[in-house]
Amino acid sequence: MSNIKDYIVVLKNIMSDELCDAILAEYKNADCWQTAHTSTGINTEIRDCAIIEMSQKYIIQDSKDRARLDEEVFKCASQCIDRYNKKFKHSHIQEDTGYQLLRYNEGQFYTQHTDSFLQQPRLISCSFMINDDYEGGEFAFFDRELNYKLNKGDVLMFPSTFMYPHEVMPVVEGTRYSIITWFR
Repeated sequence: MSNIKDYIVVLKNIMSDELCDAILAEYKNADCWQTAHTSTGINTEIRDCAIIEMSQKYIIQDSKDRARLDEEVFKCASQCIDRYNKKFKHSHIQEDTGYQLLRYNEGQFYTQHTDSFLQQPRLISCSFMINDDYEGGEFAFFDRELNYKLNKGDVLMFPSTFMYPHEVMPVVEGTRYSIITWFR
């Protein structure tokens, strides 16, 4: 019999250091960062971080490298889908929703929430860690009962439903970068 925590999966070294570094080289100082929003709009008391919708055409067209990076992330996401579906025989996820690059500076966070709601039904949440040279910023579940500090290139996957409330704890030092997507 499975435990609810068994459906939270960490995959090690899914993204190469070279890919992570290339993503940061392309986007770290880009001028397309925006304040991230929640399902009800911008509220920095709930979600305080910046975002680049890196799969959007208007973002990709600004640089010849961006389409290639999006394709490389797609290959990594496809590998995650395959591995999750093999691990759980009743999982039939097939596609992702595109990629959002997130930046959490010191003091920034995302309070406990879930990822699936009426306007955007999602099955599996997926977070790729782009760097690990920061303090704090752990991924926490169930009122911080379960915490994850991932390494550069690692991926965290879990069901997007109400049963998996999670948060990104405040970054204490440095800047945390990750890419998120959802599978359906």
